[in-house]
Amino acid sequence: MVYIFPVLYVIFSYGFFIFAGASKYAGNLDTVILFAPAVLGIINLVMVLTVGKNWSRKTLLNCTLITKYGLIPFYLLGGSFIVSLILLACFAYFPLPFISIAGILVVIFLLSGLLVLFGSAPYAIAYIVRSYKEEIHPKGALIAAGICQFFFLLDILSVMALTLKERHKVKTTIAVFVLLCLSILSISLMFYSLYAAA
Repeated sequence: MVYIFPVLYVIFSYGFFIFAGASKYAGNLDTVILFAPAVLGIINLVMVLTVGKNWSRKTLLNCTLITKYGLIPFYLLGGSFIVSLILLACFAYFPLPFISIAGILVVIFLLSGLLVLFGSAPYAIAYIVRSYKEEIHPKGALIAAGICQFFFLLDILSVMALTLKERHKVKTTIAVFVLLCLSILSISLMFYSLYAAA
């Protein structure tokens, strides 16, 4: 039961990508899907501030890993889309209206990504605070990890570092790190090959 809200948060965060075309068939489904991550982010915060005070440090870490690792493809998809739009606007010869629309889409995707990022932070912050109280990690590392929770990719890397230092889910964390690096490398090579071909 503890892990249901982090799992729902991850699922609904992908709702924009999954159900983007379903709105014409499902009425107001698009509005529900658009605001579901914000509502679930608030629920995550309330859960951490109320019931989460009784959870163990490992439970908070597991909730953090569910949200952070589960959102890696979301960040990669959104980031790739944003970079694609920026590259199209900068290097392609499109008319001004297209470039204006591309700029608006970049802002919308950045804001959506930031909302998802902020909604995933409560579990990580609660874990960091609990680790500080139990003196598990050095204070400087925890402060840096807390700041990193509000920046794309740094949030995941800081959680990975704390997880490895705690020796919790080490194989999973290493596997996720390798997949993340390979994904970033593949996406970078794809963009480089498109740029070189242009």
